[in-house]
This record gives sequence, C-alpha cells and structure tokens, in this order.
Amino acid sequence: MSRSRTEQMPSTSPRRKPARGAKFESDVTALEGAPIAGAWLGRLREEFSSDSMARGLEAARAGKVRRIEIKPGRISAQVRSEPGDTRRVSIHTSLIDDLSWDRVVEAMSGEAMYAACLLERQWPQGFDGLFAKYGMPLVPADSEPLEVKWDGRGHPEHWRAAAIGWLAAEQLAADPLLMLEIRGHSIEGLSDRLRQHRTLMTRGGASAHPDPPLDSETLAGPSLSECAERFWRLGPDFDDARRPTELDHIPHALLRRLGPSTMQSGRFPLAGLLATIYDTVADDARRLQEDPADDAS
Repeated sequence: MSRSRTEQMPSTSPRRKPARGAKFESDVTALEGAPIAGAWLGRLREEFSSDSMARGLEAARAGKVRRIEIKPGRISAQVRSEPGDTRRVSIHTSLIDDLSWDRVVEAMSGEAMYAACLLERQWPQGFDGLFAKYGMPLVPADSEPLEVKWDGRGHPEHWRAAAIGWLAAEQLAADPLLMLEIRGHSIEGLSDRLRQHRTLMTRGGASAHPDPPLDSETLAGPSLSECAERFWRLGPDFDDARRPTELDHIPHALLRRLGPSTMQSGRFPLAGLLATIYDTVADDARRLQEDPADDAS
C-alpha cells in the first residue's frame, strides 16, 4: 500500500535550519563533475539564460543570498540586488509520486548496500541510475518545469533564482542525498521504509512490538462491576494473554539509534558491516536452536 507524503516526511525527523547567509566558494568545474550537483547545474542552465546564470553566480559569491531553505518541492531564499531591494525567491519542482517511490524501494530492497549507505547518509554508487531506470530521475528532467516565484511585481528576475540554484548545487555536492528531500522523501523515512520492506521479504511481517494474539471475547472482557472483587486475582484465562515466544522486531534497532559511526571503515559503511554480522550470527543461532545435531557434526 502506498504511503502519503505526510508519512514520508515524518514530523519527528530533524528539521534543516535555514542558513542566515552564505557565500558560494566552490570550484564550478568540481561541481559540474559531482553526481547530483552537476546534473542540477545542467538543469538550471536549460531553464535560465547564460546571463542569468552568470549574474546569479556573481551574486552568490558576493554573499547576497540569505536564509536559504530546502524543503520538499521547494528551494527558497532572500536575494539582495542592492540595499533596500531584497526579494524572497523560490524555485519549485514536482515531487516524485507515491507509486514511483514504491517501485524504487522494492528495487532497493534486493541490495543490502542501499540500506547500509542510507543509514550512514552516504551516497550509494549508481543511486541516480536506479531512479532513472524506473522513469523518475532524482534531478528534475526537462519534462518537469522549474517554476520561479518571488514576492515582487511583474515577472521574477531569474538571476535571483539562479543565485539560489548555485548555492543549492554547493550543498548537493556536499550531501547528494539532499535531493531525496527536495523530491519529497526524507532520508530517515526512506531508510525506515526500505528496512520494513526487506523484513517483509525475509519474514513475511514486521512490527516493533506486535500485539498479543487475543480473541475478541478476551479483548472485550467482563464489565468492571462483575470483576471488582477478583480484579487482582489471576483468572483461568491468564494463559490466553501470554505473548508469543517469538516476536518480530524491527532489525538492528539499537544499531540504528547509535547513529552513523565516526570511524573510517573503508568503502563499506561500518554500520552496514555490523548489521551483516549480526544477521549472520542470528541466523546461525536459529539454525543451531532448530537442529542442535548440526553443531555436533
């Protein structure tokens, strides 16, 4: 079943605080070679004229962009032309629809690399190609217009939007996964969704704390007046309320709560390596429990 965008962007996820002011200091050639930032700049050049891009770059380098905010479907900031002429400008793009997210999550669930990289907030190799394969490129395609809005009169001045785009490219070069949020899904929400899907594939169900399997009569119970005198006594139906001996929990819950590791662990994220080890040990333990004779052999 598809999820709504409200569920995709949970209110409990940390909110990105808008930067009060920033100067563009990156090398343009380096940005053009970055996986997502380069594609974003290419999309901006298709949308805005070369003069607007050049003037926007100049404004971004001069620190005329303030309070940049990146939210689902929108990048906005205050852009100053001269003292007293500051406008709030925003670049709007479409969100990826729920069905497409479902298809990508299903494709990602076949590779443990994606879950491990998202847990460490690292860019998985070939991640943008996976999205493009299912007809939903992370960077908006030519068929998806970029709409510019501002709080001034007349048509928006595109150089101001270009200035915002340059700073956004700088942030995307440092954190390419930020494009997921622009397209409508938080990194944390996508990671949780992927883990749940992988659990469903391997175990057929997933929940953090499953409800005990009680029938409807046990759940309803007698009225308070009927059981006031024996309220604190254990009745003959107590065994019916016992929880099952085996519960399906969300995997690696403690490991996820610890957050990304600060240790350098090579190309593969340390959290993903530990998760793989935990799964292997758990599988071996279950095998020995089910057939102790294997250990003897």
